[in-house]
Amino acid sequence: MLDRLVPDEKAEVWSDLSSAILHQGTVYSASFAALPRLTEVAREWAPADRLWPLSLAGGIVAGADQNHGLGDVRAEHAAEIAELYRLAEETLAAVGGEVRDYDFLGLLQSILAFENVPVWSERLTQLISGEFELYCEDCDGVLHIILDNPRPYLYLIGGNEEGEDAEGEVVPVAPGELEPVARRLYLAAEAAGRTKIMALLLLLFGTAACPGCGQGFQVAAWVADPSRQA
Repeated sequence: MLDRLVPDEKAEVWSDLSSAILHQGTVYSASFAALPRLTEVAREWAPADRLWPLSLAGGIVAGADQNHGLGDVRAEHAAEIAELYRLAEETLAAVGGEVRDYDFLGLLQSILAFENVPVWSERLTQLISGEFELYCEDCDGVLHIILDNPRPYLYLIGGNEEGEDAEGEVVPVAPGELEPVARRLYLAAEAAGRTKIMALLLLLFGTAACPGCGQGFQVAAWVADPSRQA
């Protein structure tokens, strides 16, 4: 499959390869062995054609921490990771304003993977759906957070005294109050003219309160917390 890679995102070989070496985010020894070839094609192809190899490589590198005793992957592939990072930054600058929202977030996610930034190197593209399901321990219930909506909100099924759904609002953070990683993402989206992604990022790093128990929280902090996954 590595020998059949072509700069065509619709080519079947890409989905076949992804299933083989990054199935549902799981990595294997073969996954890391593919990094040199993915780096090679990304280097040879034009920026607009690099999205698949960079996305696959980013997913593989992000999964390095769960490599089941396969060694120090980042040290072993330091040269490839450094080159992939350079190519991803170059690609973002060249086509960041032209690709689909999902591909734009995928590029940012891969860059964070090559930099070894936890959580968002694997979960940033989830923002494209604009929805998250998180667990509230105090209510022992699932919070449904809807960001991609004219009125961003969250709700808890059967959360009020009458057993009906209880709703609350999501308050966006001010751009000037973004934490460093979030600010980097926001500025990258701003530079590429991605206004929708800018708005979603402000909501993701904004605040809310559980409509059942009233506990306040930062949305991104709960998304990043494994104990909060529904």
